[in-house]
Amino acid sequence: MQDLITSFIIQSKECKLPQIGKFNVVVTPSESDIANKQITAPTIEILFSAREEKISDGLIKYVAARKKIAIGEAVTEIQNWCTSVKTKLKNGEEVLLAPLGILKKGPSGNLFVQRESNQLFFEPVAAERVIHKNSEHAMLVGDRETTSSAMSQFYNEVIVSKNKTWKLIAVILLVIAIVLLFLNFYGHPFSISESGNHQKVAAPSAPDTYFSK
Repeated sequence: MQDLITSFIIQSKECKLPQIGKFNVVVTPSESDIANKQITAPTIEILFSAREEKISDGLIKYVAARKKIAIGEAVTEIQNWCTSVKTKLKNGEEVLLAPLGILKKGPSGNLFVQRESNQLFFEPVAAERVIHKNSEHAMLVGDRETTSSAMSQFYNEVIVSKNKTWKLIAVILLVIAIVLLFLNFYGHPFSISESGNHQKVAAPSAPDTYFSK
């Protein structure tokens, strides 16, 4: 019965035991530790509160199914086990609920679960990020699911489209400039005599560099 109860606590994460208390299992999921190239192990914390008067319905069904007995028999066996454990705890004995910890009575008479400090359900595993070039993977863009190759092709088409647009604008501006130059020279004929600076400049006379005697 003891093994069935601990198994149910681990699987269901919650269990109520009359005359003993309520167990809650809080699991902190594993995380990626990129700096140390590993995935941390999930941590499990056992929360226990005493003075419970009910039996978890799930526990009754679980015990009945595993032992292949009726629901009423399962209730009786669970109650008997809880009474036996309560008596042991009153007498100062400890109840091992492996691998959860040890159920015991404190100096003030309160019940608690003592965990071993080095007890771990899981160990961290080595994990190194691997980047595959040109590998296709699924990705979510907004609310639409697509692939990395499809998005790469989309952005390449956008870049090509922008380049074509700028080239077209440059060609149009060049044509406009040529037309304006043509109209300007058409209305004002060009001649070599009209080009350059037509302002006459008088050259100054050289000063005398000697005096006659």
